[in-house]
Amino acid sequence: MANINDLIGTIQEPTIPELRCVLVSTLHGSTTVNGTSGNLGNSTDTALLLGLREWSDVVLVGSGTIKAEDYGGVQIPQEIQQERFARGQSAIPPIAVISRSLRFDVESRFFKEAHTSPLIFTDNKDAELQAALKNAGAKIIELETLSVQGVVEKLRDAGYARITCEGGATLYAQVLDAGLVDVWHQTLDPTISGTVERPIVKGGSSTPQRLKFDHFYTDADSTVFLRYVRD
Repeated sequence: MANINDLIGTIQEPTIPELRCVLVSTLHGSTTVNGTSGNLGNSTDTALLLGLREWSDVVLVGSGTIKAEDYGGVQIPQEIQQERFARGQSAIPPIAVISRSLRFDVESRFFKEAHTSPLIFTDNKDAELQAALKNAGAKIIELETLSVQGVVEKLRDAGYARITCEGGATLYAQVLDAGLVDVWHQTLDPTISGTVERPIVKGGSSTPQRLKFDHFYTDADSTVFLRYVRD
């Protein structure tokens, strides 16, 4: 297996703001096979995802991805928790979610297995919906105008400098359009078919952006790991 630190690349000081996207796709650009991303990637890809969670202050995920992938809370080994604490980070990063509907299953793994309170950003003022999520352990952050730019600004103001974005497609498009992406980690699973179940990005601007190639690695099973940085 590759050295995960090599895949992650240069690490800035913990206080320097940085947003990294991490994803896995097929060769033809689908982020799912048979409905989920769990069928893609390999053990190195999983290690990279976990390594970026260990690096991050907060994990940003779209509400649709939370539900579709049956997200649980972030888990960090005890020794890594101590290392994080020593460099001024919380022991376990929370998951931040953007949601207009506030429709979540409070009995799901997202709430039941959370070691830190989920952060839910919304412009929905429904007190009953908010109360149900608060009772399930979430923190609700209400914004007058809900946007990924506003969410990231709120996270940075709260001390969450290092942000890992885990998708899905709409959220990737939003952070790209807002010019927030500093590092783009993409794993290419060596599979291909004639159908893209779910694209990498969806609903964003058609104006292309140029990233700078930074690193690649190929596993023995032909899985390729690409890293691009802000140009």
